[in-house]
Amino acid sequence: CPALLPFFICVEILIGLGIVSLFGSVFRPLMSPVFNVPGEGSFNFFMSISSGYPVGAKIAAELRNKNLCSLAEGQRLLSFCSTSGPLFIIGAVATGIMNNPALGFFLALAHYLSAITAGLFMRFYGKEKTLVKRKYKSDPIAEMMEFRIKDGRTFGVLMKDAVKNGIDLILTIGGFIIFFSVITGMLKISGFLPWFSTCVSGIIPNEAITPDMISSVLTGFLEVTNGAKACASLHIPLIYKTVIISFMIGFGGLSVNAQVMSIISETDLKFGIYFIVKLLQGFAAAFYSYILITC
Repeated sequence: CPALLPFFICVEILIGLGIVSLFGSVFRPLMSPVFNVPGEGSFNFFMSISSGYPVGAKIAAELRNKNLCSLAEGQRLLSFCSTSGPLFIIGAVATGIMNNPALGFFLALAHYLSAITAGLFMRFYGKEKTLVKRKYKSDPIAEMMEFRIKDGRTFGVLMKDAVKNGIDLILTIGGFIIFFSVITGMLKISGFLPWFSTCVSGIIPNEAITPDMISSVLTGFLEVTNGAKACASLHIPLIYKTVIISFMIGFGGLSVNAQVMSIISETDLKFGIYFIVKLLQGFAAAFYSYILITC
């Protein structure tokens, strides 16, 4: 969690310097026809896949608050620009938890394919017109300088705001992670999670679905890291572990979803739509993982 602080600070500074407008001008011919979002969404997507949860949601909220996208466009951006980062997928999960670095490539590829799939699906969401009529051909440098002039803050003030907002956000995220980790621990210690997993396993008419498997899925539904650890310890084929963990990373767990909900609470973006799309992205990631490994 503390490792995200530099990303949050850099994001605030880059937005204030107008880099987001530079990205918007350069990538507008791609983002607008493919994902039905403004070109500024390219900055959102690149930062999301490089940094991880919940940087993408933070940028989407910033773009919406600064009126750089309409409500429908912001909702589309939020849906596919909220992803996990490669350091977590390859380093923490594949290498650290599963002790299989080669698996990280498949997990990461499946995850980002699922995000792109969510973006293509959400391009049809809403019938709202864009805020301004955007031209495909423009001057990136001129747009960046125009945004910088409108912002008006000196670099010193920009740095101060970036550090302050970054620290506030990192404390919020850390609080959510601790909260859901404690909830998971309490459910295990109280015996409720094992009992509930046994009940669900008994209902499912498939002997391959064990209580431990149900327990790991429920743990991952709450918090991804703990769920991945629980799944990695299961005595099941690697392909099944990969599919389950891929779903967890794609969905993000209630912990990440709660972080996103807090971030967009000061905007008009709808959390319910985001939550449904994240569930679909989790299933898409699991599907892509199975295809990539078996083919």
